[in-house]
Amino acid sequence: MVDIQLLYKKYLMAGSVAIDSRNLLPGSLFFAIRGERFNGNAFAANALAKGASGVIIDDSNYLKPTPEYILVKDVLATLQALAGYHRLQYGPHFPIIAITGSYGKTTTKELIYQVLSTTYKTIATQGNLNTSIGVALTLLSIRPDTEMAVIEMGASQLGDIAGCCKMAQPTHGLITTIGEAHLDRFGNLEEVLKGKGELYDHLDATHGVLFLNTLDPMLGTIANKFSTPITYPQETDYYTLKLVDQNPHLVVQSRNDRTIHTHLLGEPHTYNVAASLCIAKYFNVPMELAYQAIEKYVPADKRMEFVCRGSNQYIIDSYNASPASVEAALDALLRLKVAYRVVVLSDMAALGKRTTFWHERIIKKLYTSNFDEVLLCGPLFTMASKGIGLTIKCFDSKEAIWDHLHHINYQHTGFLFKGSHSWAMHTLVNAINPLA
Repeated sequence: MVDIQLLYKKYLMAGSVAIDSRNLLPGSLFFAIRGERFNGNAFAANALAKGASGVIIDDSNYLKPTPEYILVKDVLATLQALAGYHRLQYGPHFPIIAITGSYGKTTTKELIYQVLSTTYKTIATQGNLNTSIGVALTLLSIRPDTEMAVIEMGASQLGDIAGCCKMAQPTHGLITTIGEAHLDRFGNLEEVLKGKGELYDHLDATHGVLFLNTLDPMLGTIANKFSTPITYPQETDYYTLKLVDQNPHLVVQSRNDRTIHTHLLGEPHTYNVAASLCIAKYFNVPMELAYQAIEKYVPADKRMEFVCRGSNQYIIDSYNASPASVEAALDALLRLKVAYRVVVLSDMAALGKRTTFWHERIIKKLYTSNFDEVLLCGPLFTMASKGIGLTIKCFDSKEAIWDHLHHINYQHTGFLFKGSHSWAMHTLVNAINPLA
C-alpha cells in the first residue's frame, strides 16, 4: 500500500497529474490508468521520456529499478485516494458544488462556472469528464488561490455518485433532472432516481446545501428530507425565472423583469439557467454580472450547437441521445424559421428493456410533427419505423446518409444532427454543400 502522504508530497512538487502520456505537462505525475482497450502501464516509459517526474503503475511487468517508478495495487484507486486527500486539505467548508442528473448537467455546470467566475476564482470539470477519474482530476486541479469548485458527476449504475461524493465531499449540490438514461445498468427509472439521489443522501448526512427545481415533482419526492432547500424557478421560490420567448434561442426573464437573451436552444435549458442564477444569488454574485455571463455563453462541443451556413441552419447535438434530449432537440428544430426541416438521427443507446418502447415513441413524434425529411440510421430505428410514411427514410450506415445529403442542394433548410456519441452524427454536417 502506497504511503498517501509521501505520494502527496510528490504531487505538490510536480504540480499536476496526467493520465495520457501524449499531452502531459513536463514534471507531471503520470498515473497509468487501465481502459477497456488499453493498459496505461505500457505508456509509463513514454511518459517519463516526455518529462513526467514520476509514474504510478500497477503492473510489475513494467516496473524498472529507478525512483521514478511507484508500484501500487490499483492505479485508479490510488488516484482517487490522492484526490480525496488533496480535497481534505482545504477543509470541510471549502465550497464544492456537485452537479448530476440524467441530462443537462454539462451545460448547467458550464453556466454555473460562468456566473461564479465573474466574482470568484473558480475551477470546474473540464468538458464532460464526469466519471470518478474526471472528478479526481478536477479535485487535483484545485490550487491555493481557488475559491470554489464546480464538479460534474455522472453515473451509469448505483454507487457511482456515492463514490464521487466520498472523494469530493461536496458542500452544495443539485440534480438537473431525472430521465430514462443508462437503463441498461440502472434497470428502471426508480433506480435512476435512487442512483442520482445519492447526492442528496450525502448532502443530508453532511448538512450540505441543496438547490432544488420545484417544478420537477420527481426531485421533490426525494428532497423531503431537506427543511430549507434553496429553490427555483417559481414566483414563491428563492430565485424566480420564466421563459418568455424562443426565437429560436431562449429568452428568459427574472423577477426584477431583467430580460436575458441566451444562446441556448431547447426549453429545458430554462431550468439550467435558473439553477445557475439561483446559485449566483446564493453566493452573492452581483446579478447583473451573472446575467451578462449567461448572455455571453455559447454552447459548444456538439451540445445543442447552433450554426448558420449560407441560407441553412444547423442544430448539432450528437454528444448523447437520451429520449428526453431527443424530444427537446426535435422541438428546437421545429422552432427554426426555415422553409424545410431535416432530421438526421441515429439509434439511442443504453435504454435496456425500454429500448423498443422509446424508439417507437420517437418514431411517432417524427411522423406526427412538421418535419419534411427524416433520415434515420441504425437497426433500432429501422425496426421501429417499419410501415411508416415516405418522409422517414432508413439507412444502413452513416456513409449512406452522407451520400444522400451530399447529392441534394439544400436551401433555407434547418437540420438537426442527433445521436448517441458513438455514432458521431455531427460529422455529417460536412456532407452538405457549404455554399447552400
